[in-house]
Amino acid sequence: MILNGNERGNAKELARHLLNIRDNDHVELHDLRGFVSDDLHGALLEAEAISMGTRCINHLFSLSLNPPEGHVRQGGVISRMA
Repeated sequence: MILNGNERGNAKELARHLLNIRDNDHVELHDLRGFVSDDLHGALLEAEAISMGTRCINHLFSLSLNPPEGHVRQGGVISRMA
């Protein structure tokens, strides 16, 4: 499995990218907790607002998963196809 992670800022752009079904094969928001907002855009903007009170520049961490050929997602878990 290929994992690609990076630190980043700009919450609005990250939310737009994560929910972009044109460039992503599969987009699904599993859970969103600890925010006043009930959508991804609002939650990431809340995190950005909190970071403004600190010296943090890249307050977000983004992780992309690229499972190997022959694996499929079932119930939130990536598993090998039989």
